[in-house]
Amino acid sequence: MSSGSSFMSTVPELTGPNYTIWASKSKSWLQSQGIAYVLNTLKPGEIQIVGSTSPVLAPPTAPARTTGSTTAASAAAAAAAEEGSDTGSEVSSPHFIAAASGNVADWEKDNDKAMGVIKLRVTQAISAKIENITTARVMWDTLKDLYGRPGAAEIFQNFKRAMNVEIPRNAHPGAAIDLIKMYLTCITNAGDNTEIPMYLQFMIVVNKLPPDIYAYIINKITQDDIDDFEHETLDNLRTHVVNTWEARGRKKPQSANATKITAIKCKGKPPVFEEQQQQRHKGGSSAWRGKG
Repeated sequence: MSSGSSFMSTVPELTGPNYTIWASKSKSWLQSQGIAYVLNTLKPGEIQIVGSTSPVLAPPTAPARTTGSTTAASAAAAAAAEEGSDTGSEVSSPHFIAAASGNVADWEKDNDKAMGVIKLRVTQAISAKIENITTARVMWDTLKDLYGRPGAAEIFQNFKRAMNVEIPRNAHPGAAIDLIKMYLTCITNAGDNTEIPMYLQFMIVVNKLPPDIYAYIINKITQDDIDDFEHETLDNLRTHVVNTWEARGRKKPQSANATKITAIKCKGKPPVFEEQQQQRHKGGSSAWRGKG
């Protein structure tokens, strides 16, 4: 499979509600291509001016290495800071973020690749919103601001997916617990009022355990005070469940080849007891006459 077709089949198209999955897959792809660094770095030689509201004691000193455009911006910021210091009021006090030195041509090449990856896997309507953006970093941040906070529909879907996960009886339970944790974490991180208390996350997972493991785990965690759950994690619960499953000697189900042996049928109907006795008697008589 070619790299292009692999990318198209691996990264879903961003529609809005699926931002979380899209961002994870897209960033993983950019990392595999060695160009993910452009999502959080400036172009070599650039300086970003970031403002913050705080008392200004002295005008900021411009960095030693600047380009023509950044030098002008620094001078303007210094003038604004000086004016604010004269009035004694709080003004926007800029500070500077300088890009690390590097090859400009290489950065621009990787930036173009990253922008192409992002725009290839978004809908036409979303693509129109980022068409005039010239850096992958700003493009990535813009999409995060627009779609990074899931709506009520996606939160409900994640909850439904978590409740539909089944923890198997005869297979390793770790993967199923990890899946439940992923959906519950997405809900918790969705907003300020969507955090799921840890004791409730425990109850959701424990309720899905096979009966024998459930009995052991529920007996263990009910000995703790409910306030103790504040310091617990689902990873700790996963460890207890997996250790219990392994201690009870759980094994994978027999392979299909092993079960098919018992399904082999003999030709014709099986002989009854009287027919078996007659066949044995005839066989014995023939052998006796042969000896005579």
